[in-house]
Amino acid sequence: MSLELEFDYEATTAAMDIFSQDHIDTLKDWTQTLDKSKYIPKDLTNKQLLLFYNACYGDVEKTKICIERYYNLRKNTPELFDNRILSLDDMKTCIEALEYSVLPGKSCKGYDLIYHRLHLTEPSKYIFESAAKMLFMTVDACLYKRGPQPGHIFVFDMRGVKLGHITRVGLFFQKDKQRPLRKFFQYIQEAMPVRMKSIHVFNTEPVIDKVMMLIRPFLDKKFFDMIKFHAKEEDFENFYETIIPRSSLPPDHGGTLPDTQTLHKKCMQQLKALEPHFAAEEQQRINALPDKKREKHMERAFKNLDID
Repeated sequence: MSLELEFDYEATTAAMDIFSQDHIDTLKDWTQTLDKSKYIPKDLTNKQLLLFYNACYGDVEKTKICIERYYNLRKNTPELFDNRILSLDDMKTCIEALEYSVLPGKSCKGYDLIYHRLHLTEPSKYIFESAAKMLFMTVDACLYKRGPQPGHIFVFDMRGVKLGHITRVGLFFQKDKQRPLRKFFQYIQEAMPVRMKSIHVFNTEPVIDKVMMLIRPFLDKKFFDMIKFHAKEEDFENFYETIIPRSSLPPDHGGTLPDTQTLHKKCMQQLKALEPHFAAEEQQRINALPDKKREKHMERAFKNLDID
């Protein structure tokens, strides 16, 4: 069974700045020639291919590389991409402690906005792998409903971030435990099927220096230059006029949207409703694995589920 996304294909392609159906057909033909060592499903739909094609600005060869890295990373980082079920204990903790939203509005240039921050500021509540998994679920939900977009902006609020949070993430900086953090940034920079335009970090604290020390080794220059920091005392009038308008921000950032908890709860309802889609996407990836790897994957997934 193919994976169906909600957005309208004809309306979306008509609005895209770069599109060729011949290119999509070429990509579909290419997927049929691959052996299972690439982990790429042979039943990718036109809508799925379109996400990668748009993210790579219509460059077919770059699109192929993006698709390969996407499925390789999803296969090799199950802690970030498998068992996307909100009722699991780690996800319930994440829902309680953090906040996420696909903000209802757009940026001044028409880009989609992904928002994330702490809700509970106690460091013991923060689990990096769960937080990263939920962030990617939120991005996938945005793509599922809205499809390819001219760009995406991530908005992160550092309110409440303490040294204790950095220490917890820092555990992954140990040589034998840094894989999830490295894979997280590798996925965002090389495989996530969006046109990333910028990352805006609000309420920067002195601890930001330690954050950047932790993550800088994983960032290429292009991505690093996308990160923009905003101190609490900054005058945001120019930001509202040129980057993100007030109508697309929650009240804590001078905007007119509902508060962040209301936005978060709506986002979690949407993710809950998309659990069948997340399960189908994982099954599509499982079906693309060689037989032995598929058996190992299923065995690991069963062990990782919480059984009452």
